[in-house]
Amino acid sequence: MKRIFLSLFVALMLLSCGDKIRVKKIKKLESKVFTKGVELKEENVINLVDAYLLYAEQNPDDAKSPDFLFKALDVAVGINAEGPQKAIEVADILIEKYPDFEMTPMATYIKGFVYESVVGDLDKAKAVYLQFLEMYPDNPMAEEVRTVVDNLGIPLEELIKTFEQ
Repeated sequence: MKRIFLSLFVALMLLSCGDKIRVKKIKKLESKVFTKGVELKEENVINLVDAYLLYAEQNPDDAKSPDFLFKALDVAVGINAEGPQKAIEVADILIEKYPDFEMTPMATYIKGFVYESVVGDLDKAKAVYLQFLEMYPDNPMAEEVRTVVDNLGIPLEELIKTFEQ
């Protein structure tokens, strides 16, 4: 019986040490990506996004996991090292696994924005924006999203003229 408890204790210690090592790796990669004056290397960006994703996958119940997924989305969109599909993939994971996370509405909006502005697929963008409105009708961003849906596909010059009138 003592051996079983000892084995469980050792296993739990190894798991918690593994999490600490993964968090340290993430912090190190973050310093390589976000430190001012450091040359930004695509490899470090990709590794950071992958480290965020791996942590969230291996620790789905950890409070840091949705935060890391949102950071992965932010990096994937902001630096765009792996193309727009990676950002969409990360947004999908966050939306599916953490629908109640405070930043999930923003992740949904970002996904629509990527389809609209980066991919150029207005039909998919509209579908995502409508999903946002269905899931988060009372969100402070809902009115902005309604405006985006109403104006999707209208050239910027026409929108400017409309707002000037």
